[in-house]
Amino acid sequence: MMLYEFLMLDEQQQFRAVWGHGVYIDSVIYNNLDYQLYSINSFYVEVVYDAFTNKIVGKQAFRQGEHLEKYLKKMPLI
Repeated sequence: MMLYEFLMLDEQQQFRAVWGHGVYIDSVIYNNLDYQLYSINSFYVEVVYDAFTNKIVGKQAFRQGEHLEKYLKKMPLI
């Protein structure tokens, strides 16, 4: 699945694709929000949960850029 194909899906189908085809990469908790990063083929999907209610409050699909920075900061330099 390519990014444009993912974006053409309705929201429910997008979540099914994330959980059915996505590979969990990492998570970051910031300001009581749990940001979870998944990889699907050549793009990423970030799913945002409210840490108190455990409900999804956002989703963002992207290939690269500033959305990845919060995860890269956690990686140790070799």
